[in-house]
Amino acid sequence: MRDYGTAGASPGQERAIEAGMIGAVAQWCECLHGTNPLRTALRYLTDSIGAEAVILARYPRDAGASARALVHDRARSGCRIPLEQSFAGDLLGDYLDKAKRGSTWYRSMQDEDVPQAVASALARRNLVEMVVIPLEISDRWVDTLELHFTEKLRQYQQAVLTTLGDTLSRTWHNRARGMFTETLLKSAAKQAAPLIGSPILSADNPARLSRSEYRVCLLLRHGQSPDQMLAELGIKESTLRTHLSNLYAKTGARNLAELTFQLVSELPFELAGARAGRVA
Repeated sequence: MRDYGTAGASPGQERAIEAGMIGAVAQWCECLHGTNPLRTALRYLTDSIGAEAVILARYPRDAGASARALVHDRARSGCRIPLEQSFAGDLLGDYLDKAKRGSTWYRSMQDEDVPQAVASALARRNLVEMVVIPLEISDRWVDTLELHFTEKLRQYQQAVLTTLGDTLSRTWHNRARGMFTETLLKSAAKQAAPLIGSPILSADNPARLSRSEYRVCLLLRHGQSPDQMLAELGIKESTLRTHLSNLYAKTGARNLAELTFQLVSELPFELAGARAGRVA
């Protein structure tokens, strides 16, 4: 695989890149034929090219529909701000459905930068480069693969991506039909189910708290009263009541005292919910 053009890499790096990309492409092809989970292919791609995250997204041509995405994020398990959506549409803009299949689009090479909100979101994760590869452009949707990096890409990485883009696009076109939708449905079902055995404020977020609900819980665990939380968060009393009502429903707590006890004692989520149910 010397045609990957590994200029700028040491001989050891060349061999590692070649071996990694052979394995990544092989895994990608197996996953597209249903042999392995699609997320496995994203993980291999992330590791082999040295990316921080890889996102496979589908943008419906219907302007009223939102994009759906599968994300492999290296830092997801221990990160407070994991990547959960695709930014390919923000990078390509009007070219989303006009770009050549298999081409590579770099954020650093665009004449116009991504919207400020997107730039801020990526900056919070220290992501300095984004590369988008259009995989398929049909009458119904546009499929894209995007890769995020924490450092500027070296010449050999860019050369790898140029060759890789065409390969990934051609194999994606021949994938087992329906697999992307099926993977999305399985992912949604998994996210909807509570994670057993983790405290409410653990990184797993087993109660599926929103960011605002999470902040309320943190303040409660640190002993703040409702009045103190209102001042700290800068919200209205009605908003705090809404947050607490949602927290009671998600955690099984009947009142503020029970919720605070669950947070301070760091009971596993399943046990907290079961205890509330038995008391009721």
